[in-house]
Amino acid sequence: MTPPHSSFGFRHSSFACLLTACVLALASPAQAAYDFTGLTALANGALAGQNVGTPVPGFEIRLLKHGVPIYHEVFGDWSLNRPANVDSSTKTISGALMMSVADSADGGFSLDSHLADFLPEYNVPGFRDITIRQAFSHTSGIAGDEQALVLYQKNITLRQAAAIIKQTPLAYTPGSAFSYGGLSMQVAGAAAEVATGQNYIDLFAERLATPLGMTSTRFVLASDTNPRIAGGVESTASDYSRFMDMLANDGVDRVTGVRILSSAAVNEMFTRQTNDSQPIINSPADNNYYGVGIWVNQLAQAGPSAEALAAGARGFHSWIDRRNDLVFTFATDLSHFANVEVLSSMMHAEILSAVPAADFDFDGDVDAADFSIWQTAYGATAQGDANNDGQTDGADFLEWQRRFTLPTNTAAAQSRAASVPEPASAALALYAAAAMALLALRHSPAYRTGESSTARP
Repeated sequence: MTPPHSSFGFRHSSFACLLTACVLALASPAQAAYDFTGLTALANGALAGQNVGTPVPGFEIRLLKHGVPIYHEVFGDWSLNRPANVDSSTKTISGALMMSVADSADGGFSLDSHLADFLPEYNVPGFRDITIRQAFSHTSGIAGDEQALVLYQKNITLRQAAAIIKQTPLAYTPGSAFSYGGLSMQVAGAAAEVATGQNYIDLFAERLATPLGMTSTRFVLASDTNPRIAGGVESTASDYSRFMDMLANDGVDRVTGVRILSSAAVNEMFTRQTNDSQPIINSPADNNYYGVGIWVNQLAQAGPSAEALAAGARGFHSWIDRRNDLVFTFATDLSHFANVEVLSSMMHAEILSAVPAADFDFDGDVDAADFSIWQTAYGATAQGDANNDGQTDGADFLEWQRRFTLPTNTAAAQSRAASVPEPASAALALYAAAAMALLALRHSPAYRTGESSTARP
């Protein structure tokens, strides 16, 4: 069979020429870096007590987009990648570890397993009804106590800690209320040890820390035999942001390409495990929007909410904006979270202003180069996914179209932009029509097989 004849080739080249002409007409004249002036101003303001209750003496900010660091700065009395006590941000690491054990189903372990399935001492009225899911969403009935002495005892095992915790009667019927605290997670950690036959810190090293290269992350409270499951980790901005980016990337580490958690496990972590009918006995967030070891839909004070939030008592926190594929980590243990909560929301809003979703090449502008990336990635789960739905498609083009701008980040760019007219809506419409028609043609069966309805053998 001969190659496709001129009728197909003419249509293809016509679309290509039209698209090329549109790209040249709309291309912005220069590239620019992200303008994080506003974010930096908020950070410096926090040192002076602005937008916080009390000044924050030192901290570090690390921001990733599509797994790529686009901002990493230190402020005040802090140093780059200084280890910090992450406090309750440990819950998110432990939640991920629970999901890893559930993925492997070692010993029949799942979120809906009961503590009593692995800890016979919990096979008594009330306690036998508690599931792993409830234990990691603060709805187990076990009192929410972050200061219980058992969490600090070094010379006992997790199994012994679980037995001590059971000596206190349940505070409420399992599943009927929300009471934030770490005791139930300590018990679930003991159950995971029994299910896998491994010590908890070995599980952490094998399934999370080592594959994610978290070389500066370790349990420092209380001991190797009784690690504080819900609050004992020390980590750095780089380590923790890589961990959170794995969650943002559907369970795959973007550095190595290795899958750490299943997609279903990540989705379960980010799914609210509570409901509005459950009364709140204790909550540092004044709500019960909680997944598996992680807060969901938080920090909406100054902008859109973050889909997932790990937060510690002394200010260390990290949030995920999956729609824009952003991971933000604020590393400190010199403040407290309530002091920086509104500030973090303000920073989120400022970041969204500075980092357009359709800036696929990370140059600070949404321009023709970004369209080229979208076009190349069309139909694949790649960098042209502006809305982070796992697919590069027409919706991402519409986001590119909505965000298309000429560079305004610098004085030089402003000068150049003054001489280039903003693309007219008619031109963009023509651009969209040409782009979509060409892509539809490329993905048609005729194009893939080298034939067309008018081609002749």
